[in-house]
Amino acid sequence: MKSVKSLIEEILIDIGIDDKIDLDEISTARIFLDNLNKYFYQKNNNKEYISEYHQYWENNHKEILNPSINDIQAKKIAERFNEVFSNRNDYADILLSPKINRMGLTKNNIANVRFFTAIQDFKIDIYKQGRDPFQQFLTNPEWFDANKVYNNRALILEFLDFLDATGSQGDKRIKWMNDAAKFLIDYCESDAYNIYKLCENDILKVRKLLADEMEIGYSRKKTDMLIRDMLDWKVWKPGKNIEYLNVASDSNTMRIALRTGLLEISIPLLASYLDVYCYQYSLMDEMTQSSWRRVWEIWKELSNNSCPAAPASIDYLLYKSIGKKYCKLNMRKCSECLLDDICPQEKRNLKPPKSISIKGMTGWESGRTDEGGGGGIMS
Repeated sequence: MKSVKSLIEEILIDIGIDDKIDLDEISTARIFLDNLNKYFYQKNNNKEYISEYHQYWENNHKEILNPSINDIQAKKIAERFNEVFSNRNDYADILLSPKINRMGLTKNNIANVRFFTAIQDFKIDIYKQGRDPFQQFLTNPEWFDANKVYNNRALILEFLDFLDATGSQGDKRIKWMNDAAKFLIDYCESDAYNIYKLCENDILKVRKLLADEMEIGYSRKKTDMLIRDMLDWKVWKPGKNIEYLNVASDSNTMRIALRTGLLEISIPLLASYLDVYCYQYSLMDEMTQSSWRRVWEIWKELSNNSCPAAPASIDYLLYKSIGKKYCKLNMRKCSECLLDDICPQEKRNLKPPKSISIKGMTGWESGRTDEGGGGGIMS
């Protein structure tokens, strides 16, 4: 067990002060913990922040973490991905996009199924236990019919029950379905296939419409997933600005970027308790997308390359075929992974950040306190 006194002495040595503390252990601990508590957890005069630390963290998190993209690692990854995309027979077991059973389905059917499932694709697995929402269309087409879904709570609940999606943010999920159905009715002749035409086959216009202008449950990530799938499944033809479609940043794509050394940081990422306002998370989210885009840019420059039209086309490869299958927290499958010889040994334990909100039942709003002490979070 490391004592508080020895911890402080280690810190002093690390910053170049080779001194021993004269106070005894308990006296040292009292002073240190009291000041630590005040700095990290007690309000200051600025009521927008939990503490002085959180204001300091906002101002300095970029310089402290100092994230950067390693072009050497980016090129190694680009060359490996080029092998996979160029030699599909040799890498047939590595999926590059979600596989769906299209039997009996038109492009319009597929677009409507994906439109309504993509909204719900948040903290649930729509394909869990062999579930197939696409073939379910043949049995329950009304679930994906905007005119029948709109203002039909019973039908929406039936669909959400099928997805096991009534528990997590159930009320929001119902609203998303209803608002999305109304959007299709009002703007797309009740058919999600027509979204692309409405936006003049322009990827950026689709993203802006769904994620920024319409409040129907579509975030940037969900929108990009929808567009990616529509293009990869050849439901929509490649149109304008496809090159701006990035890899969706999540815990898997972040973890792979960190462990391969593609995305480098000056210190291991902080626990979410120290990133209450998500400055670290937002920065890493942005940098992860930029790092995978950099891989794609270098890949395009390789001779005889098989680089796809947009970075998003490597999203599923990263998220599912590498992240979910091999690059796990316990790292037990590194030797089977496509990137095993690329990941530096010293980086294989790095972990992505988590997002935490100061609001909500499990958030940090109740963590606020003042000079009276106490306070904190309880389960």
